[in-house]
Amino acid sequence: MERDREMGRRLGLGLVVLGLFLATAYVVEAFIAVVVFAVFLYYSVRPIHRFLRRFGLPRRLRAALSIVLFGIPFVVLLGYTAAVIVIEIQSFVQVYDIQDQLIQRSIEQVDIAALDLDELRNIVATAGAQGSLFAALFSLSGALSFVGSALIQLLILVILTYYMLVDGPRLKEWILETFDETGIVRRYVEETDPELAMTLFGNIVNVFVTAIVAVITFFTYNFFAPDPVLVPFPGLMGALAGIGSLIPVVGIKLVYLPVAAFLGASAVAAGGGPLFLFVGIFVVVSGIFVDFIPDFFIRALISGDKTHTGMLILCYIVGPTVFGFYGLFLLPILLILFINANRILLPYVLYGREPTQRQITFQEFIERDRGNESATRREADGRD
Repeated sequence: MERDREMGRRLGLGLVVLGLFLATAYVVEAFIAVVVFAVFLYYSVRPIHRFLRRFGLPRRLRAALSIVLFGIPFVVLLGYTAAVIVIEIQSFVQVYDIQDQLIQRSIEQVDIAALDLDELRNIVATAGAQGSLFAALFSLSGALSFVGSALIQLLILVILTYYMLVDGPRLKEWILETFDETGIVRRYVEETDPELAMTLFGNIVNVFVTAIVAVITFFTYNFFAPDPVLVPFPGLMGALAGIGSLIPVVGIKLVYLPVAAFLGASAVAAGGGPLFLFVGIFVVVSGIFVDFIPDFFIRALISGDKTHTGMLILCYIVGPTVFGFYGLFLLPILLILFINANRILLPYVLYGREPTQRQITFQEFIERDRGNESATRREADGRD
């Protein structure tokens, strides 16, 4: 009887704990984009937080300085660059009449011949003119609501990042010491954490830094260049350069070299002469500031080496499609968690203990296979 009462109490408390976890998950889901971006920002500013340790500064001051010196400026610059890119995309759509083409194609596929489109357009225009005051009020209210929501999300982002820097390591140690008796979770965390740091701080920061540098470079070039050889849609081209940086060595060249060819053709059409000088300047400046410096210096310092590059590129492409913008950060995180769970946790689940033979990563297997091919080739050359 006493055992049944004990089981009942445990079951009741378990339901309470489950309800609390579900409520917490509901709140996190409502702000999932901010939470994911906070994780990205945490791994981005953590190297600065650790660097400031050598000056003997307290933990809280180091966290505040890391966010103020890098976190907030990076978020603001990223938001400004994103706004420029959105404007460029809208201009691109308007110039090439893509929106009208899509609308016309939709009209052709749907049988709306019975509607008088001209009359409908007149009704909408008349209603818009009569309600212009209300429309302006709604527009102002929407703008204030958007600004307020953005400020709240920025505040949540800063608070989450700050406390992950201050209390994150101690929270991790408390969880591991309290719930990890076998040590397998500790090994999983110790293997996953540096790869998350290198991937988020490396590859994604490299994308954003390249995009920001490209946008600034292209706009600066357009400020001095004459009209015939202006870079078309510099914000959009800068964003494409940032995305192209995911492909090492050649990715960024797939953006600025076709643009240079377009500028060269425009210079020929405009009579050539001094215009070719600006085309050459564009190629040199883009090659140095957009291509060489980010790809050979930033990538060499902050790129990870255990997660397969092709799988990361797929995550960067599929993530925003599945989850929205924050999927650019969420899906790479899930990829790294999944790979390390398959490599560390799954053998423990299957065998009840760690296997004696360590499971190598796919990237390590490729490098070992390349080494075997090179050794075989050297042996064949020696026989010849």
